[in-house]
Amino acid sequence: MAAQERSAARLVLDSLPGAPREPLHLLPCSIQHDGPAAVARYFVPAVRRDPEAPDGEASVSFRGRSLKGKESRLPKGYVGLVLEEANLGLTLKEREVSVKSTFDSLTVWNLEQAPTNSDEILMALAWPKIAQGLHAPVTEEE
Repeated sequence: MAAQERSAARLVLDSLPGAPREPLHLLPCSIQHDGPAAVARYFVPAVRRDPEAPDGEASVSFRGRSLKGKESRLPKGYVGLVLEEANLGLTLKEREVSVKSTFDSLTVWNLEQAPTNSDEILMALAWPKIAQGLHAPVTEEE
Protein backbone atom coordinates (compact mmCIF):
# COMPACT_ATOMS: atom_id res chain seq x y z
CA MET A 1 0.00 0.00 0.00
CA ALA A 2 2.97 2.34 0.53
CA ALA A 3 3.60 2.51 -3.22
CA GLN A 4 0.02 3.59 -3.97
CA GLU A 5 -0.92 7.24 -4.19
CA ARG A 6 -2.61 8.38 -1.00
CA SER A 7 -5.21 11.06 -0.56
CA ALA A 8 -5.72 13.44 2.32
CA ALA A 9 -6.98 11.90 5.54
CA ARG A 10 -9.65 13.14 7.90
CA LEU A 11 -8.75 13.36 11.60
CA VAL A 12 -11.37 11.84 13.91
CA LEU A 13 -11.48 14.54 16.59
CA ASP A 14 -13.58 12.42 18.99
CA SER A 15 -10.48 10.29 19.56
CA LEU A 16 -8.44 13.14 21.10
CA PRO A 17 -10.01 13.59 24.58
CA GLY A 18 -9.53 9.96 25.66
CA ALA A 19 -6.08 9.47 24.16
CA PRO A 20 -3.44 8.44 26.71
CA ARG A 21 -0.23 10.45 27.18
CA GLU A 22 2.71 8.16 26.43
CA PRO A 23 6.49 8.57 26.20
CA LEU A 24 7.90 9.01 22.71
CA HIS A 25 11.36 7.96 21.52
CA LEU A 26 12.83 9.01 18.16
CA LEU A 27 15.42 6.38 17.21
CA PRO A 28 18.13 6.78 14.54
CA CYS A 29 16.94 3.86 12.44
CA SER A 30 14.26 2.77 10.02
CA ILE A 31 12.20 -0.37 10.41
CA GLN A 32 10.97 -2.21 7.34
CA HIS A 33 7.59 -3.09 8.83
CA ASP A 34 4.19 -1.48 8.52
CA GLY A 35 1.76 -2.97 10.98
CA PRO A 36 1.20 -3.99 14.58
CA ALA A 37 4.19 -4.84 16.75
CA ALA A 38 4.61 -5.90 20.37
CA VAL A 39 6.70 -2.82 21.16
CA ALA A 40 5.85 -2.77 24.88
CA ARG A 41 7.03 -6.38 25.15
CA TYR A 42 10.35 -6.01 23.31
CA PHE A 43 11.30 -2.36 23.70
CA VAL A 44 11.72 -1.46 27.36
CA PRO A 45 14.67 0.92 27.41
CA ALA A 46 16.95 0.85 30.46
CA VAL A 47 17.80 4.52 30.18
CA ARG A 48 20.75 5.75 32.23
CA ARG A 49 20.72 9.43 33.15
CA ASP A 50 23.91 11.13 34.27
CA PRO A 51 22.99 13.94 36.70
CA GLU A 52 26.26 15.71 35.84
CA ALA A 53 25.68 15.54 32.06
CA PRO A 54 24.61 18.77 30.34
CA ASP A 55 20.97 19.25 29.29
CA GLY A 56 19.74 16.03 30.89
CA GLU A 57 21.59 13.71 28.50
CA ALA A 58 20.79 10.02 28.68
CA SER A 59 22.38 6.86 27.35
CA VAL A 60 21.10 3.43 26.44
CA SER A 61 22.21 0.40 24.47
CA PHE A 62 20.03 -0.72 21.54
CA ARG A 63 20.95 -3.98 19.79
CA GLY A 64 24.52 -3.59 21.01
CA ARG A 65 24.92 0.01 19.82
CA SER A 66 25.45 2.93 22.18
CA LEU A 67 22.76 5.60 21.87
CA LYS A 68 22.92 9.04 23.46
CA GLY A 69 19.69 10.91 23.98
CA LYS A 70 18.16 14.15 25.06
CA GLU A 71 14.60 14.77 26.20
CA SER A 72 13.03 17.75 24.45
CA ARG A 73 9.76 19.42 25.36
CA LEU A 74 7.38 20.63 22.70
CA PRO A 75 6.94 24.41 22.49
CA LYS A 76 4.46 25.93 24.93
CA GLY A 77 0.90 25.62 23.65
CA TYR A 78 1.66 22.60 21.43
CA VAL A 79 0.78 18.93 21.87
CA GLY A 80 2.11 16.02 19.81
CA LEU A 81 -0.21 13.40 18.36
CA VAL A 82 0.51 9.79 17.47
CA LEU A 83 -1.99 8.91 14.76
CA GLU A 84 -3.23 5.58 13.49
CA GLU A 85 -5.33 4.84 10.48
CA ALA A 86 -8.92 4.02 11.37
CA ASN A 87 -11.37 2.10 9.21
CA LEU A 88 -8.74 0.31 7.14
CA GLY A 89 -11.45 -1.17 4.92
CA LEU A 90 -12.35 2.19 3.41
CA THR A 91 -11.16 3.29 0.01
CA LEU A 92 -8.08 5.50 -0.25
CA LYS A 93 -10.31 8.53 -0.84
CA GLU A 94 -12.12 7.95 2.47
CA ARG A 95 -9.13 7.59 4.81
CA GLU A 96 -9.55 8.46 8.47
CA VAL A 97 -6.93 8.74 11.18
CA SER A 98 -7.56 8.75 14.90
CA VAL A 99 -5.41 9.84 17.82
CA LYS A 100 -3.70 6.83 19.40
CA SER A 101 -1.77 8.81 22.03
CA THR A 102 -0.42 12.27 22.80
CA PHE A 103 2.93 13.59 24.02
CA ASP A 104 4.37 16.87 25.28
CA SER A 105 8.02 15.79 25.08
CA LEU A 106 10.10 13.29 23.18
CA THR A 107 13.48 11.70 23.66
CA VAL A 108 15.69 12.15 20.61
CA TRP A 109 18.43 9.52 20.23
CA ASN A 110 21.64 9.57 18.15
CA LEU A 111 24.38 7.00 17.69
CA GLU A 112 27.41 7.56 19.93
CA GLN A 113 26.85 11.29 20.65
CA ALA A 114 24.01 13.24 22.20
CA PRO A 115 21.71 15.33 20.00
CA THR A 116 22.61 19.00 19.65
CA ASN A 117 20.63 22.07 18.64
CA SER A 118 21.80 21.49 15.05
CA ASP A 119 19.81 18.22 14.82
CA GLU A 120 16.89 18.69 12.44
CA ILE A 121 14.16 17.67 14.88
CA LEU A 122 15.43 20.02 17.58
CA MET A 123 15.64 22.86 15.06
CA ALA A 124 12.04 22.11 14.05
CA LEU A 125 10.92 22.34 17.68
CA ALA A 126 12.45 25.84 17.85
CA TRP A 127 10.55 27.02 14.76
CA PRO A 128 7.27 28.14 16.45
CA LYS A 129 9.17 30.64 18.61
CA ILE A 130 11.12 31.91 15.59
CA ALA A 131 7.91 32.20 13.54
CA GLN A 132 6.25 34.14 16.35
CA GLY A 133 9.11 36.63 16.30
CA LEU A 134 9.00 36.94 12.52
CA HIS A 135 5.26 37.62 12.49
CA ALA A 136 5.15 39.94 15.50
CA PRO A 137 4.05 43.51 14.76
CA VAL A 138 6.85 45.95 14.15
CA THR A 139 6.64 49.18 16.13
CA GLU A 140 8.30 52.41 15.11
CA GLU A 141 10.69 53.88 17.66
CA GLU A 142 11.49 57.58 17.69
